[in-house]
Amino acid sequence: MKKIFLIVSALTIIANLPSFAELTVQDTTSEEYLKNQGYSKSVINAVQRSKCVASGEKYVAPVDKGYQRNPIVKFVKRIITYIDPALDDDSFYNKHNIHTSPSIEDL
Repeated sequence: MKKIFLIVSALTIIANLPSFAELTVQDTTSEEYLKNQGYSKSVINAVQRSKCVASGEKYVAPVDKGYQRNPIVKFVKRIITYIDPALDDDSFYNKHNIHTSPSIEDL
Protein backbone atom coordinates (compact mmCIF):
# COMPACT_ATOMS: atom_id res chain seq x y z
CA MET A 1 0.00 0.00 0.00
CA LYS A 2 2.86 2.35 0.78
CA LYS A 3 4.41 1.72 -2.64
CA ILE A 4 1.17 2.58 -4.43
CA PHE A 5 0.76 5.74 -2.36
CA LEU A 6 4.36 6.72 -3.14
CA ILE A 7 3.92 6.11 -6.87
CA VAL A 8 0.61 8.01 -7.00
CA SER A 9 2.04 10.98 -5.09
CA ALA A 10 5.15 11.05 -7.31
CA LEU A 11 3.00 11.02 -10.45
CA THR A 12 0.82 13.80 -9.05
CA ILE A 13 3.84 15.95 -8.31
CA ILE A 14 5.34 15.29 -11.77
CA ALA A 15 2.03 16.10 -13.47
CA ASN A 16 1.83 19.47 -11.68
CA LEU A 17 5.41 20.59 -12.33
CA PRO A 18 4.82 22.14 -15.80
CA SER A 19 2.05 24.37 -14.43
CA PHE A 20 4.47 26.01 -11.99
CA ALA A 21 6.97 26.90 -14.72
CA GLU A 22 4.63 28.67 -17.08
CA LEU A 23 6.14 31.43 -19.22
CA THR A 24 4.16 33.14 -21.92
CA VAL A 25 5.50 34.44 -25.21
CA GLN A 26 5.02 37.97 -23.90
CA ASP A 27 7.25 37.13 -20.94
CA THR A 28 10.02 35.52 -22.98
CA THR A 29 10.15 38.33 -25.55
CA SER A 30 10.14 41.21 -23.10
CA GLU A 31 13.16 43.48 -23.07
CA GLU A 32 13.93 42.84 -19.41
CA TYR A 33 13.78 39.04 -19.76
CA LEU A 34 16.09 39.04 -22.80
CA LYS A 35 18.52 41.36 -21.03
CA ASN A 36 18.60 39.08 -17.97
CA GLN A 37 19.24 36.05 -20.18
CA GLY A 38 22.40 37.69 -21.56
CA TYR A 39 21.28 38.71 -25.07
CA SER A 40 22.91 41.69 -26.72
CA LYS A 41 21.19 45.00 -27.40
CA SER A 42 21.03 44.30 -31.13
CA VAL A 43 19.20 41.01 -30.55
CA ILE A 44 16.80 42.72 -28.14
CA ASN A 45 16.11 45.44 -30.73
CA ALA A 46 15.55 42.80 -33.43
CA VAL A 47 13.05 40.96 -31.24
CA GLN A 48 11.20 44.18 -30.38
CA ARG A 49 11.14 45.13 -34.06
CA SER A 50 9.73 41.74 -35.02
CA LYS A 51 7.02 42.10 -32.39
CA CYS A 52 6.07 45.54 -33.72
CA VAL A 53 6.01 44.29 -37.31
CA ALA A 54 3.83 41.32 -36.37
CA SER A 55 1.34 43.52 -34.55
CA GLY A 56 1.36 46.23 -37.24
CA GLU A 57 2.79 48.97 -35.05
CA LYS A 58 5.46 51.47 -36.03
CA TYR A 59 8.83 50.55 -34.58
CA VAL A 60 10.94 53.39 -33.22
CA ALA A 61 14.50 52.44 -32.40
CA PRO A 62 15.59 53.44 -28.89
CA VAL A 63 18.41 55.60 -30.27
CA ASP A 64 16.09 57.62 -32.51
CA LYS A 65 13.48 58.46 -29.88
CA GLY A 66 15.15 61.59 -28.54
CA TYR A 67 15.80 63.60 -31.67
CA GLN A 68 13.30 62.10 -34.11
CA ARG A 69 10.83 64.96 -33.71
CA ASN A 70 13.34 67.63 -34.73
CA PRO A 71 12.37 68.97 -38.22
CA ILE A 72 15.99 69.52 -39.26
CA VAL A 73 16.85 65.91 -38.46
CA LYS A 74 13.78 64.72 -40.38
CA PHE A 75 14.79 66.81 -43.39
CA VAL A 76 18.38 65.56 -43.41
CA LYS A 77 17.20 61.98 -42.95
CA ARG A 78 14.84 62.30 -45.94
CA ILE A 79 17.64 63.70 -48.09
CA ILE A 80 19.98 60.85 -47.12
CA THR A 81 17.22 58.33 -47.79
CA TYR A 82 16.60 59.90 -51.21
CA ILE A 83 20.31 59.78 -52.09
CA ASP A 84 20.78 56.22 -50.85
CA PRO A 85 17.72 54.13 -51.78
CA ALA A 86 19.17 51.05 -50.06
CA LEU A 87 18.85 52.73 -46.67
CA ASP A 88 16.11 51.15 -44.57
CA ASP A 89 13.50 53.79 -43.74
CA ASP A 90 10.93 51.31 -42.35
CA SER A 91 8.45 52.22 -45.08
CA PHE A 92 7.96 48.61 -46.15
CA TYR A 93 6.95 47.28 -42.77
CA ASN A 94 5.02 50.29 -41.55
CA LYS A 95 3.27 51.51 -44.70
CA HIS A 96 2.64 48.27 -46.55
CA ASN A 97 -0.89 46.86 -46.53
CA ILE A 98 -0.82 43.10 -46.57
CA HIS A 99 -3.78 41.60 -48.40
CA THR A 100 -4.40 37.96 -47.60
CA SER A 101 -6.61 37.26 -50.59
CA PRO A 102 -5.55 37.57 -54.26
CA SER A 103 -6.87 40.45 -56.31
CA ILE A 104 -6.43 42.04 -59.73
CA GLU A 105 -3.67 44.28 -58.33
CA ASP A 106 -1.39 41.25 -57.96
CA LEU A 107 -1.04 40.93 -61.75
